[in-house]
Amino acid sequence: MSSSQASWWPLTVAALTFITLVGCDVPTGNSSPSINTDTEISTPLVQEKTFTFLGGPESKFDPLIDTTSSDFDSLFEVESSNNDISVVQEIDDFEIGNLNGALDNATGSLTFDQKIVDETFIDLGDAGFTFTGEQRIGDYFDKEELEISTTADITLSGSNRVAFDKSEDNYVELGNTKIEVQNITISPTAEERVFDSLRFTYSDIRVKPYGENDQFVVEFVEDPCGGGPCGSNGEYERDISDLENGFGISLKDTRVYPDKPKIDENGTVTFEIGGQVNPDLQVENDDKISFEASTSLDDFEIREIDVGAAKPFTVAVTPNENGGDINVANDNEVRTATFDGFGGITGRVDGLKLADVSLSFQVETVNLASTDAQLYAAIQGTNETNQIYLGGTEDQDATRGADRNVSSLPFSAAFTENGVSLQNELLIKLGVGLEEAALGETVRTPLVVDGDNSNVADFVNALPTEVRLAGQAEINTDGGGLRVRKPIALDANFSLNVPLRIKDRFVVRDTIDADLSDLNDLTDPEKDVNISTAELQFSYTNGLPLGADAKMVIVDAAGSVIETFNRDFDNDNFRIEPAAKDKDGAAAAPSSGTFVFTLGSTQEGLRALADGDKIRLALNMDQEGAEGSTAAVARLRADDQLTLNRVRLEADASIQTGN
Repeated sequence: MSSSQASWWPLTVAALTFITLVGCDVPTGNSSPSINTDTEISTPLVQEKTFTFLGGPESKFDPLIDTTSSDFDSLFEVESSNNDISVVQEIDDFEIGNLNGALDNATGSLTFDQKIVDETFIDLGDAGFTFTGEQRIGDYFDKEELEISTTADITLSGSNRVAFDKSEDNYVELGNTKIEVQNITISPTAEERVFDSLRFTYSDIRVKPYGENDQFVVEFVEDPCGGGPCGSNGEYERDISDLENGFGISLKDTRVYPDKPKIDENGTVTFEIGGQVNPDLQVENDDKISFEASTSLDDFEIREIDVGAAKPFTVAVTPNENGGDINVANDNEVRTATFDGFGGITGRVDGLKLADVSLSFQVETVNLASTDAQLYAAIQGTNETNQIYLGGTEDQDATRGADRNVSSLPFSAAFTENGVSLQNELLIKLGVGLEEAALGETVRTPLVVDGDNSNVADFVNALPTEVRLAGQAEINTDGGGLRVRKPIALDANFSLNVPLRIKDRFVVRDTIDADLSDLNDLTDPEKDVNISTAELQFSYTNGLPLGADAKMVIVDAAGSVIETFNRDFDNDNFRIEPAAKDKDGAAAAPSSGTFVFTLGSTQEGLRALADGDKIRLALNMDQEGAEGSTAAVARLRADDQLTLNRVRLEADASIQTGN
C-alpha cells in the first residue's frame, strides 16, 4: 500500500460503516431478528409391504384374505400346480332321510278282502245212491272221484291308484303280513276224518325266488314234515287231524301277483283248494262232503311294488307337522345345513361377488325305480342380516332341458313364511329321471343349477351361512310304471366349486402402522408456518388382475378416526391400476404407479393429523382392465401380489421465527 492509499483508507471504511447503519432498521424494542427457515419432512412409513391374495399367519406376505383367521380355509381351494383359486363349498348334511310314506301314497288304501269259501264237493243225494245206514264212501266212488278241488278269488280293492299287468309279472311284495284260513266247517260230522289230505295252493302268491312254480302252498297231511316250508316242493305242511283249526302263516318276503289291469277297477288273487276224501269215511245216502272257511291277509303291509301304471303322487320330503302348508320359518318343517366358509368373510372383505357361479346339485335316491321324481323346494339362504331364496327359471340353454322354474305346484300344500305364501319365482324344481334305476341301489343324479336356469349368482353372492330347505316331491309324473321298495330314501346335497372370478367390485381393508408425529414440527402455534406441501405418497406394483380405488382413514393410538380421505372412492387420483390380463383373466404383467393423498395446507388442518398412529386403507377392487388387456373376467391366483413399494410422509414448509 502506498502512502497516499494509507491516508484515505480509514476515512473510506468509516464512511461505508455509517451508510450501512443508516440503511438498517435499528431495533428500539425486541432485539431478536426475524428469520425464515425452509423445512422439509420426508419420513418413510412403509418400506415395501407386499400382499398376496390368499394366505395365513405363516405366509411370507400379508394376505388380503386371511384363510385362517376368517375361516376361509373351507371356502377357498388352491390348485397346487398353478395356484389357481377355486371357491369351494359343500352341503351334504340335509339328512332328509326316509320316504317310506311314498309307498302308502302310491298305493292308496290297497288291501285284500277276506274271502269265504263254501263249497260242496260231493252230494250223495244228487248222485242217486240208495242205501240204508252208514256205508263206506270208497265203496261207491273210486280214488279219482274222491279227489276234490275248487278255485276262488280274493278281491284286491281299495285302490284307484295302481294297476298290475300279469303279463309283466307286476307284483306286491309283502312285509309282516299274515295269511290265515279259519272258521273251518267240514261235513259230514264223523268219527273218521273227512279228508286224507287238503291242499291250499295260492298260485298268485310266490315265495323266493319268485318263479312261476314257486307258489305259496299249505298242505294238511298225515305226517307233516315240520312248521316251515319243508315239503318236497317248499310247501308248508300241517297235521290233517288239526284241519278244523286252520292255519296262520307269515307271508313276509312273499310276492302277490294280482290280476288288476285297470287303475280304477278292483283286482283278484286266485287260489285253489284241493285234496283227497278219506275212502273209509262212513256216510249216509243223503250226506254232503263240504268245506267252508274264510281266508284273509291280516296286518297287511306292503314292502315293495312293481306296477304297470300308477297315478302321480306326492310325498313330503321334509316334515309337515299339520299336513297343510309348509312353513319355511318353522324349524320343525325344514332341514338346515351350513355354508361353513362364508361365516367370517365380512371381517376384511365387503361386497365380494363371484362370476360364472353354478351349484352342482346331487339328488340321491334309494329304492325308487322305473319312474321319475320332481322335487319342489323352498331353499332359503340366510346370514346375520339378510335372507334370499334360490329361485329357478326356465333354462336359457334350450338344448339341456334343465328348466328349474315352478309354474305351479302339483299338490295342494303351499310354501309359506309365517303365513305368507311364497311366490313361485322363489321356489325351485329339481327333476330326477329314474327310468333305468334298479331297486336296492343308491342312485346319485347330478343336476346343474347355474345362471341360465336360476338366480344362483345372487344366492351365492349373498354369502349365506345357513341354508334352510323345505320340500315335497311328486313321483311318477307320467303315470307309467313304477317300482318302489322300503326303505325309500331321498337326500339332496349341493356343492359350489368355481374358479375365483370376480363379478364386480369388492372392498379389501388393511391397517398400516403410521406415526405422523413429525407433523408436529409444522403445527407449533408459536411459529408462523407457510405450508406448501403436506402429503402421503403411495407407490405400488400391482400383480392382481384387478384395479382399485383407495380410501384412507387416519386414526389415533386409541383407534379414533381423525380424518377420512376419498370416503366414497370417487376420486380417480387415488387409483391403483390393474395388472394386464391374459385370455383367461389371470394376471399376465404387473402395473406400477403412484398416488398421493394431500393432507392439508394449514397448521390447524395438520395439528390433529399429527396424532395419527395408523392408516386404515380400504381398496375398492374392480374389473376395470388395464390398457391392452383382454375383456375376460378377472381370475385370481393365490400368489397374486400387490406391493406397496413405499408409503412416505412428505412435507415442505417455510417457518418464520422472531419478528
